[in-house]
Amino acid sequence: MEILLGLIVATVLVIVVWYNKLIGLKEAVFTDEKGIGIQLDERNKLYDSLINTVKKYMDHEKGTFADIVRLRTQANQTTGVATNKQAQAAQEELSQIVSSGALSSGINIAVEAYPDLKSATNMLQLQESIENIERKLANSKKAFNMSIEDYNTTSQGIPGVFVVGIFKKQLKFDFVRWELSKEKIEKAEERVVSFD
Repeated sequence: MEILLGLIVATVLVIVVWYNKLIGLKEAVFTDEKGIGIQLDERNKLYDSLINTVKKYMDHEKGTFADIVRLRTQANQTTGVATNKQAQAAQEELSQIVSSGALSSGINIAVEAYPDLKSATNMLQLQESIENIERKLANSKKAFNMSIEDYNTTSQGIPGVFVVGIFKKQLKFDFVRWELSKEKIEKAEERVVSFD
């Protein structure tokens, strides 16, 4: 009788332990799936914000650069009294652009040096941010697939399969792994980097 009671208690303990383990693995799959959604949301918000910021900066620099070219041309004209006044006015306006902090580095009109504008730096920062968020998204997808693998391995092994059989409503799930369609994989395999 004591042996039978011991077997019943041991069986119940095994069922409880494995039930709790499978519940934890199931919840990990749901959590990792939500993590992908969070990364996608962050990507969308970050991309929109970064792209708008870079566009504004580029537009500002394009306008500043056009002003410098126009003023430099005027400053270099030296024929006639009216033209000299225009050249002096252009020189003064160029000085104001430089001294106002609109440009991060000075310009030397005599040397024909153009200022080092910051759009290139912003574009590099944008690329780095995109790389980081894409890496996070890839890691989230990988974690999701690994959680599914852990759940499937545990629920299909012994004694997990018996525990799932007893608690089908709570534990029977057919999770779908994150993967690309065959068409997308074929397109990705055929893709060649070209600068044409």
